Amino acid sequence: MSETTASEAQQLMGLDTVRIKSPYMARNIVDKVKAQGQSYCQVLNETGELLWEVTRTNLKGSYDSRIMVKPMYEDCQKSKSGKPEWHPSPPYLIVECSVPKAMHGQNVYGVIEDMQTACENVRTLLQQLMGIELPHTSNWTVQRVDWAESFQLPYQAVQEFFEGIYHVAFPRRKMQKYGNESIFVPGTTTTIKLYHKGPEFQKNDRKRLAWVLRNFFQENKPRDAAPDWAQRQAYRKVAAIQRLANNRLRAEVEVHAEKLDYDFGHKPKVREVTTDYLQAVFDKEIARLLREGSEGVKVVRSSLAVRDRLEARFSPELAGLLHGFWLGLATHGEDDMKTRSTRATFYRRRKQLVDAGVSWLATDMQLIERQGQMLPADFSPVRANARRCTSLVRERPAFDYRSGLLQLAA
Repeated sequence: MSETTASEAQQLMGLDTVRIKSPYMARNIVDKVKAQGQSYCQVLNETGELLWEVTRTNLKGSYDSRIMVKPMYEDCQKSKSGKPEWHPSPPYLIVECSVPKAMHGQNVYGVIEDMQTACENVRTLLQQLMGIELPHTSNWTVQRVDWAESFQLPYQAVQEFFEGIYHVAFPRRKMQKYGNESIFVPGTTTTIKLYHKGPEFQKNDRKRLAWVLRNFFQENKPRDAAPDWAQRQAYRKVAAIQRLANNRLRAEVEVHAEKLDYDFGHKPKVREVTTDYLQAVFDKEIARLLREGSEGVKVVRSSLAVRDRLEARFSPELAGLLHGFWLGLATHGEDDMKTRSTRATFYRRRKQLVDAGVSWLATDMQLIERQGQMLPADFSPVRANARRCTSLVRERPAFDYRSGLLQLAA
């Protein structure tokens, strides 16, 4: 499997998980969805009063990837005090899924950039799986949407990137870091995730996808095929995806309902959430995390390159001060340097470094120089970086299983 512009190809960057809310619908349709799901409730035994009830319909989509369809009979509104309150309403649905996983069983590739196209594909899939008619998704409300970008790096280079990113900080957020594989920055408006796709696919998707593909091949194998033909074909497919994932660093920005409502001034519809908007949010959030923008001068991060860049832009005295400040950021991190200078001085000097195209992440002060070091000196997980995956992944016709969608979803 290679990156090419072949006739049958798949994108590597775009939408991942979406959560959308339907308009109010006919009760008989929502009741049919509820009948296919599982209900969880709490009852007060003394009186028999139903305290709460939740119904979820977890459908098996293509490649046995779960799609959450939640029938709702109450809607949330803000009270006069600004607190959310639930009130009875006409029925509606909430749908949440990873679009590429629902359609292809994995999100290494096969993503879709256009929000409306992605949601329409999900609607078509749901109609096939559930035997119901759903309204066009252009008027559905968006409650969550994830935008993802992939970057091509050797396996060891991705590990080195996470080795050198321990001093990164995000304003007013607590960062979670997991070894040499990922960082996770949760928030109320957005959540940022950077992770090595190879280990993530190995842990979460590989075994499930291999099992589903093996069953599919078994049902469709040639009459004269060897007994282990289905297993070999399935493992061949999954191994190809694993090789692709091993050389991918993935960056995701999860946009929550709070930010969507604030940015649009109302609860946005699917037709209003554009690719340009999602890419702009991605760029802004990644820049806030890494202090490395999507535009501007070439980023430098090694000690000598930083010194030369600063001396070319500032007076010798200021360049020396900024280089010392950079050394502190690279070796001790932002939190430590904040305690060693005034607030105004810290933010002024940090801004001067950012404007000069200087980075203090994954520097030669953090990574031990060694023969064969793999991480490129100019790499940063921003869309302007040359290692961003923009070409297509060839999907050989022999590996195209969309014709088996309904069998897999049954």
